[in-house]
Amino acid sequence: MRLLRRLLPHALPALVLTLAVSAPVAADQSRGLNPGRFEVLDQRIPVNVVFIGYDRQAVDLETFRSLLPATYAPVVRYPQFYGISGRDMGLAYEFAYRVEFADERFTQRFFAFLTRSGVAGPLTQFQANYNAQVTNVLDVTGPVLYLDALAVERYLEANDGRRRPGYTIYFINWFGHPGFRFHVYAKTDEVDPDTQANFGTRGSRQMIAWGGSTSRTWFYDLSAGPESWTNNWAVDAADVEGYHMPPIWEYAANGFRPPADLGFDLGLVARLVAIDLLFTTSPLYDPIVTSPEPGGSKVAHVEMLDEDPSSLGVDFINTEFMKRELRKFQPYYPWTVGLGARSVDAGAKKALDIFAGTVVDVSECWAPYPPFGTPFAQLFCYFDANLGTYIPSYGGRDYVGEILAYNAQDTSMGTQFGLLGFADDNWVNGTQTYVFMFDYPTVRQAGYGFTSTGVHEFGHHLGMSHPHDGYDSEWGVDFGPSGQTEFAWSGDESATVMHYLHLTTAFGRFDKDNLYRWETAGYLNRANALAGDVLQSGDARRVWLLLAAADLAAWGAKSSFKAWDYLNAAASARLAYTLVAAAAGHINAATPTLTSALRPLPGRRHPDGCWVREPLR
Repeated sequence: MRLLRRLLPHALPALVLTLAVSAPVAADQSRGLNPGRFEVLDQRIPVNVVFIGYDRQAVDLETFRSLLPATYAPVVRYPQFYGISGRDMGLAYEFAYRVEFADERFTQRFFAFLTRSGVAGPLTQFQANYNAQVTNVLDVTGPVLYLDALAVERYLEANDGRRRPGYTIYFINWFGHPGFRFHVYAKTDEVDPDTQANFGTRGSRQMIAWGGSTSRTWFYDLSAGPESWTNNWAVDAADVEGYHMPPIWEYAANGFRPPADLGFDLGLVARLVAIDLLFTTSPLYDPIVTSPEPGGSKVAHVEMLDEDPSSLGVDFINTEFMKRELRKFQPYYPWTVGLGARSVDAGAKKALDIFAGTVVDVSECWAPYPPFGTPFAQLFCYFDANLGTYIPSYGGRDYVGEILAYNAQDTSMGTQFGLLGFADDNWVNGTQTYVFMFDYPTVRQAGYGFTSTGVHEFGHHLGMSHPHDGYDSEWGVDFGPSGQTEFAWSGDESATVMHYLHLTTAFGRFDKDNLYRWETAGYLNRANALAGDVLQSGDARRVWLLLAAADLAAWGAKSSFKAWDYLNAAASARLAYTLVAAAAGHINAATPTLTSALRPLPGRRHPDGCWVREPLR
């Protein structure tokens, strides 16, 4: 901003005086560009915790508070698995907590809303499973109330009179209050765009938590359920797979967990689920890698490989639907979703067979070039070597994300049966490469087509993690929903296409906040690096107007970021980078600083996939 105030002839000296490559510095909110410097955007993140229906004496607040993180610094997760740090995200969050108990008036009104808005129905299969446990404290009785999860989220957002900035966690306990009914939360307003299956009507999708549809709130109700997703119906030792939070009545002297553990367990949920996985999470991949060049578009090209003789894959994919959801997520890019279709050829078929373990061939590319050591790498190395055969050319400035979609037979999936897709990396440094999708008769009969999988997997390609696996920056731990953190499955009970519940095809509020913050910091530091290169070129006076405009855009990005207007922050940061890139291109400036910042590092890891989480056979 200082640059624009001074204009020519003072604009260039104002930038030149700030040119110094050094250790990361805190971003100066009073100025836009900081050429040659790496800036860290600091943000204070208010987190409100509201207990509804909980006895103050039942929750050990000292223990609860001790588990809450003071700070969070996002990392690019995939390079960490290779033992390398990846790009510095340029973000640092400091949390400010407000913990309170809802007053009696609001509590009674909220429970009255649940009573009148719920629809009575039978016990879910998993409530029945809980009743069949030997050591359960009580039996769930019907009829059970089925509550609309989105309606409850909206009620909390609209009727909690103490408006709070930042994010809010509502911990709900209806049990023990007058009028209590056993209940679950459901979301039934969306169907699969390809199969029309409504996953929200299934017993496995009846929930105890929800949030992030349009609000920055997430509620978690241990008096709901018991449920399937976190396995909290299991209270007999023989059925317990990992650490999960039981129904609230199981916090008892004769229950699954001692009453004194309640504060500890809710603290774990607040920290590892609400904060680490939803509110301030880390990207799986670096989202800036998928940036098109200035003037280019973002492309997701789906190449359908038909192997199943009984169907055509193109009948189970809607590319316009995919484009709509991706464009809603990143509206500051022009979007194209391309589609090609062909019968699977011998090379692609053999690659699938080796990947799925139905053919063993150690002479293929997964073994000797390079020696990845697992046939899981076969799809990557085959298509990396033969990509031009399958993917058409797009514009030179476009970013093209390649999606290889197998319309397969059940028998072809071999050891990978149940896999829907994965967003692969380059097997060298954790940079995203190709997306692979699979649809076959059994998963299609279960309700899965290609479209939702495509949005989900391309979400990974753009950088999004699952809401059930992530990173805790203070503890330095990357974790998932198993063992001591099995309860992380509850992160899926939020509004995002990145969950496994298959209840929505859209990216939610938490997704957008996180991605836009990552891109704001990423583009501003790209612009700073490139502006430093331009000023070092000795020819910067010819493009002072572009640099001044970029400075103003960067200042706008920082101002929007500070005001939590993250969409405008990302769009303005992208504009700042685009303007500096135009300046560099106009004078043919060398860009050693920017090139160095993008240099890959070596390493190796085994990638993961996205699976159906329900019995298929």
